[in-house]
Amino acid sequence: MIALLGSITLIAVVVRLTERLAVSPWEPAIAMEAARLNAGLPLYEAGHATHMYGPLLTVLLAEIFRVTGLNLLAGRIGFSIFAFALAFLLSAILCRGSSRKYWFVAFALFLGVNLRTNLIFLSAQPDCVAALFAVGGLYLWAERRDSLLRSACAIGLFVCAVLFKQTSAAFALIPIVYVLIWKRGLQNLFASLIPALSILVTLGIIRFIWPQVFHAMITVPGSIEVNYGHVPLITGYLIATFSIFLIALLAKRFSRDVTNERERWIWAAMAVLVPASIWTTCKSGGGYSSLLVGYLAMTAFFVVKLDSILEWMAALRGWRSFLAASGLALAILFSFLVQADRDLALLFLRCGDEKYETAVDFARRTPDRIISPQDPTIAYRGAGYFGRSLFFELDAHAVNGNWPSELPESMQREVAEAKYVVQVRSYVPTPMFEQALVKDHFYPMDFVALRGSVYTLWTRGPE
Repeated sequence: MIALLGSITLIAVVVRLTERLAVSPWEPAIAMEAARLNAGLPLYEAGHATHMYGPLLTVLLAEIFRVTGLNLLAGRIGFSIFAFALAFLLSAILCRGSSRKYWFVAFALFLGVNLRTNLIFLSAQPDCVAALFAVGGLYLWAERRDSLLRSACAIGLFVCAVLFKQTSAAFALIPIVYVLIWKRGLQNLFASLIPALSILVTLGIIRFIWPQVFHAMITVPGSIEVNYGHVPLITGYLIATFSIFLIALLAKRFSRDVTNERERWIWAAMAVLVPASIWTTCKSGGGYSSLLVGYLAMTAFFVVKLDSILEWMAALRGWRSFLAASGLALAILFSFLVQADRDLALLFLRCGDEKYETAVDFARRTPDRIISPQDPTIAYRGAGYFGRSLFFELDAHAVNGNWPSELPESMQREVAEAKYVVQVRSYVPTPMFEQALVKDHFYPMDFVALRGSVYTLWTRGPE
């Protein structure tokens, strides 16, 4: 069963980490921000929309591109290494003192979370990097034992996590919940506030010194609408389809084991991270990848109860032992493969096709201004042009938490200055873009080399 789960993960790794084309519309846009940084261009300035993640995402990706050049696959591989390091760290923490067998099982289970989170482990998004730093910070804080060095390192890791992805600030709340549930006492409570306060102070400093950075990473994401009506549905789906969590709860209910320190921290983590992940998933545009930290906490709970579960199964005899083992195996497979159809579709999904180089070659040969807002790498590779990202502009100019029905003024100006536009069809519809092209007297060309492609070349007609 674990071998099957590992084999499926390996197949996903091979397919996703050999794909050179973009796997989401946001991937090339984020990559271009790293290219801008390497070119010495400003990222956070009035009139330029960047991504809504923390600034360290761009910094890390830019460092990768310093070595490889603008390469989407290299960025994806680099971030996937951090994702595997996250699974390794969690397994090492939870299985400390256990046999290698338990560590291998835990590692496979944590990698299996990838199959429940839109293959987030195999993307160039900062979720796993932020979780890695946050888990490291939480571990050092839990094990600090009055060590100022460990406390300082923990705070530094918490802050770094937030500067990769803002919602990882939830990890800084876990010490507070841990104290409220298990420790009590004003001194312990005041000490537990330090990580959260450190993050608030850092954000305050950023707001004062770099207001544009604060606007991009706090104000813009804060304007996104939260669909609270989806909370019961997401909560029910999360718990009902992650059956290993229910098994761990049953094991806890009928076990006579004393709750140890490690399990106490996991309870505190679940109390914070599960609601936080549900909340982020319910935001407009949220997806299953936002459930990452919730799944990690619930998987950690199952891992620490696995020993008692296996001991109970070992005490059974005959057909009861067989049924229990079969039931556990099916529960694990169901927990991680319930979205197999969606994972399969995502695994082979590309935002582009084999005619990408043809589009780049046209951009290289034309002397006129050409833009490609849905994939800015085309205009950059072909003409060296740092264009705007349509998706970032729409995110930055949300209306009532949703994309505007018309192109933002900054995007309209870019279209008005262009002679050619490369349109890229993807699974994310942008009808306002096509409408703006028609309104600005553009029409699609019958370019033979791009027939049957997701790329369409538009040119400006007579007014």
